[in-house]
Amino acid sequence: MNTRSIFRVFFMTKYSESFSLVASRTTRPNRRLVHSRRLWLYACHAIAGYPPHPASSWQRAGRSAGNGGDKVRFPFPIGRTGARRHCAITAAALLAASSAATSAQPQAAISAADATSIATPDPAAGIMQGFPPSADRQVNNTNAFHYPYMRWAFRHTRELSPTAGIRRSARPQPMPVQSVKGLDLVSFELDGKTIRIDEYLRQTHTDGFIVLHEGRIVYERYFDGFGVDQLHIWASMTKSLTGLLAAMLVDEGKLDPQATLSTYVPELAGTPFGDATVQQNLDMEVAVAYPEHLPPDLALFGAVGILPRREGAPDSIYAFLKVPIPAADKTGGDVWYYQNGSPEAVAWALRRITGKSWAQLVSERIWSHFAEDDASVQIDRLGTEMASGGFSSTLRDAARFAEFVRLAQAQRLPGHVADAVRIALQPGRNQARFARGNLAAGRQGYAYRDYWYQRNDGDGSVEAGGRFGQKIYINPRRALTIVKFSSNPDTAPRATSAGDNRQAAAPRRLLESSETFALAAQAIYGAIAR
Repeated sequence: MNTRSIFRVFFMTKYSESFSLVASRTTRPNRRLVHSRRLWLYACHAIAGYPPHPASSWQRAGRSAGNGGDKVRFPFPIGRTGARRHCAITAAALLAASSAATSAQPQAAISAADATSIATPDPAAGIMQGFPPSADRQVNNTNAFHYPYMRWAFRHTRELSPTAGIRRSARPQPMPVQSVKGLDLVSFELDGKTIRIDEYLRQTHTDGFIVLHEGRIVYERYFDGFGVDQLHIWASMTKSLTGLLAAMLVDEGKLDPQATLSTYVPELAGTPFGDATVQQNLDMEVAVAYPEHLPPDLALFGAVGILPRREGAPDSIYAFLKVPIPAADKTGGDVWYYQNGSPEAVAWALRRITGKSWAQLVSERIWSHFAEDDASVQIDRLGTEMASGGFSSTLRDAARFAEFVRLAQAQRLPGHVADAVRIALQPGRNQARFARGNLAAGRQGYAYRDYWYQRNDGDGSVEAGGRFGQKIYINPRRALTIVKFSSNPDTAPRATSAGDNRQAAAPRRLLESSETFALAAQAIYGAIAR
């Protein structure tokens, strides 16, 4: 066996995960590249420690049908001389890597530009693996929200339930990489203890984490097999897309925020959603109650089909909206109650006003302006999108969306987009009501408007949040954007009425709170700004 063959065997065994990540960049017609000299040299280049090429050098080209998919470009010479030089350099790198692997030295922090996928011992290993997977490692709608099955489920929503597609942009928003070293080891104080960023991410079941400063990627991590090209569920961060769509129609004069929602959806007349104003629905200020056996999360999940539907439960999103009744002793505008019905009702109005589906609206008005990859949204048996929690995208495109909002806040996007974001994110005036609501724990001083959390921190910071640890953080004053995808177990029962504040009195683990996330963001910014 020649020297190059030895290197190839060593590389494929010791660095198989990294090689798989590289190989996954090619589409099926180009899989032969995996065994080619060109891709082999790319692997040599990566191991040898050359400065990583910018993400933009993976140029997305020729997406139209029939052209073979993505084309891969390499930032180094491919000639015979180049091959000998790179393989020689790689020999030394492999020897060093082999030596380091057997030593007791701790692993150094990895550059953000590498978009590192970090493997750790994981209970999710082996799930949905094999032909067929073993019975105890299969994911279905009875276990998809339970750990460890949820980790696979959140990355494969299109394989678990029907979805509608959201089209990407023909010219994705560039996100240059400007790595800041050592951010793994940045620490912050929490409840008298010091915790590092890498510890925080692992202990909160993070799947992907990305930080942008002034539009540049300064830190990016992928955990336990999650990849840069994989979609991940947004959960309730989806609501923030719905809120932004509503603000666009308000700006265009097509949606009156002070009109009752039944003005646009007569079928909702006599329901808590239809009798409340559009703005009350957008701000979660509807006095509504759900039956105890049909809480606002499980009833909707069953209606969409992502959980088993209980007997007699609604079998579509439209039917789900007819289930709730007015909350006793409560009036709209005097409460703050987070639930899924209001955004689904608002989405119904958006469809009626425009004559387009929610997926079409998101694609045309938002996603096609910046996204590099298509997204998806879960739908029910009627094709109705789950506008309160069914959206999935890549981590980088979620960061592009957050940047889209930040740039609009700064008036750096076309006027109609900036005007809509200004409407959605104008200061909320419901801090007192929010403080009495069912998500107040860990969010002191917050307000809420158009399905966005407002931190009221003096920087104009806003957040989108979703169950199981999904987070978007935008600090316009510091030009800081952070997105966190997670698979954080959460089976706590949800409040079933506007008068039920069980979660306000029972906060989640401190480590998983919004306050802790903000502390991590502040620590990261402090390191970046030095």
